[in-house]
Amino acid sequence: MVVDMVINQNIVKKYLSSKMELGRWYQVKELIILFEQIYDNFQEEDLEPLDSEPNRPRWHRLVTNSVRLSPGRNDYLSNSWAELKVRKIGRNFEYSIPNIDLVESSIVRDSRDDDGSGYIYAIVNNAWDHWVKIGKTIDINQRLQSYQTYSPMKDYRLLHEVNVLDRHIAETYIHRLASDISEQPSNGEWFKISNKDEIIGLFDRINNF
Repeated sequence: MVVDMVINQNIVKKYLSSKMELGRWYQVKELIILFEQIYDNFQEEDLEPLDSEPNRPRWHRLVTNSVRLSPGRNDYLSNSWAELKVRKIGRNFEYSIPNIDLVESSIVRDSRDDDGSGYIYAIVNNAWDHWVKIGKTIDINQRLQSYQTYSPMKDYRLLHEVNVLDRHIAETYIHRLASDISEQPSNGEWFKISNKDEIIGLFDRINNF
């Protein structure tokens, strides 16, 4: 039984999380279209315009505000949509829910009880000059070993790491910071940043997570 309820940010988050294609980047206008396609319980109040935006229904604004729950949108009070990634292309923000990291999932299963804490790390490989992989893990040693498995030269190198209380929120936040200075649009968790000091500087900004 579907209960009639005026749309709020939690409803938008729930429905979009279930239908966004993993790994795909969306602009807000695309998420508005997606939400309209999948949600069929609009109430009269949802369809009424706001005084400040008379040309569109109220629920459009709720979609716009909901994606700002991502930790990457540090201009908002809440960061409760921890898995929602953010990048900025030109003047526009784009949003994505990443593919499941099977390697990390395996490490988590084999580790201690997971309370959300762990590490944010930066890994580099000289074979890809100026590219850096920024990710999260519950066990930094196992994670580094997993990268070496894919390289016959065992030449992945840990550039920097920070221990954090919430690795999920911290990763999303630092990905946004990295995307702002990446010389090319981010490719998942890979960023093109030539100045290694800039990368380490990003980590100095996530100590509160």
